[in-house]
Amino acid sequence: MSSSEQLPKNEESTKHTEHVVTRRLKAPYLSGFILRIMIFLMDYMPGVTRYLFWNAGLKALRKLSIDDCPTLIPLPLPKETFGIVETKTVDGLEIFEKQKNLQQKDYYSSGFLRASDFHEAYLAKRVTPLQVCEVLINKIEESLKKCSPPLNAIIKYKRDDIIAQATASTERYANNSSLGLLDGIPIAVKDEIDVKGYETNVGTKFINYGNPATSDATIIERLREKGAIILGKTSMHEIGFGSTNNNPFVCTPRNPYNTDYYPGGSSGGSGVAVASGLCPIAIGRDGGGSVRIPSSFCGIYGLKTTCGRFSDDGQYPLAHSVAVSGPMAASVDDLALAYYVMAGKDPKDPNTLHQPLPTLHGFHVTNKLSDLKIGVYSMWNKQVDNPAITTALNNFIDELKLRGAKIIEIKIPELEEARIAHLLTIGTELTTVAKRHKDKMHLFSCPTRSNINVMKLATASDYIVSQQVRTRIMRTLNNLFSNQVDLILTPATAITAPKIYPRALAHGEVDVTMISDIMRFVQLANFAGVPAVSVPAGYDDNNLPIGLQFIAKWYDEATLLRIAKTSEEILGNRRKKPSDKFWFGNYVQEVSENFFGES
Repeated sequence: MSSSEQLPKNEESTKHTEHVVTRRLKAPYLSGFILRIMIFLMDYMPGVTRYLFWNAGLKALRKLSIDDCPTLIPLPLPKETFGIVETKTVDGLEIFEKQKNLQQKDYYSSGFLRASDFHEAYLAKRVTPLQVCEVLINKIEESLKKCSPPLNAIIKYKRDDIIAQATASTERYANNSSLGLLDGIPIAVKDEIDVKGYETNVGTKFINYGNPATSDATIIERLREKGAIILGKTSMHEIGFGSTNNNPFVCTPRNPYNTDYYPGGSSGGSGVAVASGLCPIAIGRDGGGSVRIPSSFCGIYGLKTTCGRFSDDGQYPLAHSVAVSGPMAASVDDLALAYYVMAGKDPKDPNTLHQPLPTLHGFHVTNKLSDLKIGVYSMWNKQVDNPAITTALNNFIDELKLRGAKIIEIKIPELEEARIAHLLTIGTELTTVAKRHKDKMHLFSCPTRSNINVMKLATASDYIVSQQVRTRIMRTLNNLFSNQVDLILTPATAITAPKIYPRALAHGEVDVTMISDIMRFVQLANFAGVPAVSVPAGYDDNNLPIGLQFIAKWYDEATLLRIAKTSEEILGNRRKKPSDKFWFGNYVQEVSENFFGES
């Protein structure tokens, strides 16, 4: 079975079949009054919805005859079958202490701060967590009320709660009883994850309204145990049903590199919070690139973890078989730090109990990559709509070769089938959640209602065949990682951040072509359950960040973090922070001119 034989083709793919790996969808752009008319027609003229379902290629899997057993959750069991070796030697947080002398002296030139910068300033008594947070609260308020347009990153916060956390952290440092590198570090959390005392509204105005969480999600609890200061909740795409973070009913966050452009979604608020300097770390959740897309568009690092690596306890169940939580950070050190603290087994989530111990082994081995084989699927990687992305990709490949990495040409069959199967899976799961609120369907935005209407046409058979395709793509990746490569390198997205049209802010927009470009390279990792990381790789002609993606085998986040650290060194001082108008990372100097101990 091949994609070219089995699937319907639009005009473009018919002309260039030999160059097309995944189909680029074509449909008219809709927003404003026209979009509302379309929703009315979808509600009362089923033929319109059936056409949209067909145009998206969602009927294509009905032609397939597959004998494979369906895989409902992409857990690699047994571990040994997937080349996963349990180790008793684990490199954990101590590697940051051992490697202090290796940290780049010129790191601050980009303007982004690491947790270690805060930690060292706290230990040296140059500043306290309380002093930092008092100023930071004002910066959060400025980002919402004094920016034009507002960034809309951290949209729910409680001054008294932040001050209480910061006071406790300050007392620990005063008593020389710091809890470690995360003590006193401000972290923001996507509004899909429970934080005690906050409503988990998942980007809506009505879900969990008046019903705040009574406890933290397990991963948030683990951050608190290390002294992290939880700032509050970040904005997201409505129920995660989109990848731009356009949210007409709550708010649409802006890309700090150019506020006329989207930050990506659905963890867009978390991406903006980090990219604008409000916090060094934020937490997102990724069901179809929702951590990696905003990380790419906002020029930061984002890790989509292995299915079953992070506990799902306390996560709103939007798309249970494809979505996982992951850290987003301004630096790879902080990405690794947050990952290691949150990872691990949790009795509250049986899917976590089969994993090997998390490790950061090899994290600082960045100059010699002769032990790494990196696969590139050139035909797939060429399917980008911005030549600057291809240039950045090729530059990185050259740099990786100079460090000894072996670049191997690979093929991944049935990527188009996997793309459709992922859309059917995540769309069906999100729609199932939305249908619980059928009496409030009118409270969803027009784009969300459009997606729900389309996905209602998916059948039980469509879902099961999709899970059979998942079995096949997991087997393909297992063979690749077992016999050919350690990593797969792709663009993170086929475009850089898309432009925000003012008419789309009031009622949203439907742009199928744009969404297919945004999601082209990210869906595979969600569907197969493997980990992947997005890394900044430069900027296009509009000064918008470019991201690349590395994919690894199940539970091999350590290799991803190592290659991300390498990528950070490759980009070096070419990395830029946003313009001063939308940059808030200088608040530490407002607290203390001697924050870095330079005088």
